Amino acid sequence: MDLLLLGGGVFLGAAIVDDAAARGHRVTVFNRGRSRRDWPAGVEAIVGDRGSDLGLLEGRRFDAVVDTCGYVPAEVGASADALDEAGCYCFVSSISAYESMVHVPVVESAPLALPEGVDPGDRDRAHYGVQKAACEQQVARVFGERTLIVRPGLIVGAGDRSGRFSHWPWRAMAGGAMLVPDAPADEPLQFIDVRDLGEWIVRLLERGDFGVYNATGPAGRPPFTWPELAAACAGAAAVHGGPPLEIVPVDEALLLAEGVAPWTELPLWLPSTDADYRGHSRIDISRAFATGLSTRPLAATLAAVLAGGVPEADDPRRAGKLTPGREAALVATEREAAAP
Repeated sequence: MDLLLLGGGVFLGAAIVDDAAARGHRVTVFNRGRSRRDWPAGVEAIVGDRGSDLGLLEGRRFDAVVDTCGYVPAEVGASADALDEAGCYCFVSSISAYESMVHVPVVESAPLALPEGVDPGDRDRAHYGVQKAACEQQVARVFGERTLIVRPGLIVGAGDRSGRFSHWPWRAMAGGAMLVPDAPADEPLQFIDVRDLGEWIVRLLERGDFGVYNATGPAGRPPFTWPELAAACAGAAAVHGGPPLEIVPVDEALLLAEGVAPWTELPLWLPSTDADYRGHSRIDISRAFATGLSTRPLAATLAAVLAGGVPEADDPRRAGKLTPGREAALVATEREAAAP
């Protein structure tokens, strides 16, 4: 297979490049050359900006194109037009493209966010979901039935620059009293290791699959829960020589009353009482699972994160997360409230 990656320098794009190259495919990457310069043997790198340099790809025909970095509909549409002779265009979208998370489970046929009123060249991240939905439309406009849309949930693992999932094993490595939200015991958590997602996308392309797929994890078992994640982080920290750790569940009502910002300040947490978030970890992945999506054990993902070390407090990946002082104050408040 002759594969073109738009992006491909970091995280998911890098995972796809590495897996495709290891499986013997001819891989070309087209990006600005800022995030990665070392490539597996045989990978061709073309340095260019998709907003102005698509002419560098003129006359090339690929069996498949994978777009891991498209966000601006005008640019994605231009990319699709320039590469319209490819056998398939795989656009990596997001579950944020859905109009609502109220009705569960969230299936691929659910309505998408409407792009009306948003400029197709808008780069404002406040319009992330709307723009992703509009990008999907641009690819489908050109490729029709040769379109492959992948809508991932939270992508996690080594190399994640957001630090959302990684916050938890990093925090466990610090020891002491670790705050976790006291969500209902059956409140689900869904996320997918970047390696699992990358490998699965390559296999979809190998088989020539088209269509739309939600893609998150775990596959083949119920979603994770907060107690399960906390216990796994504690176990991973112990294996890596972390100090003693105490897991302290803190009431969701207290977190909200204290103004803790869901998802950002306390990563992965979305209040179980808010219907607007209900579907975020209730994504139906049965279609993806039927095509062979599989996910590795949680312990393997945590080990990969910790293998990269624990960043310092001023690392950008830790920006905006719960600080040790604020965490300690919240734990103290919870214990005071629970005292007889």
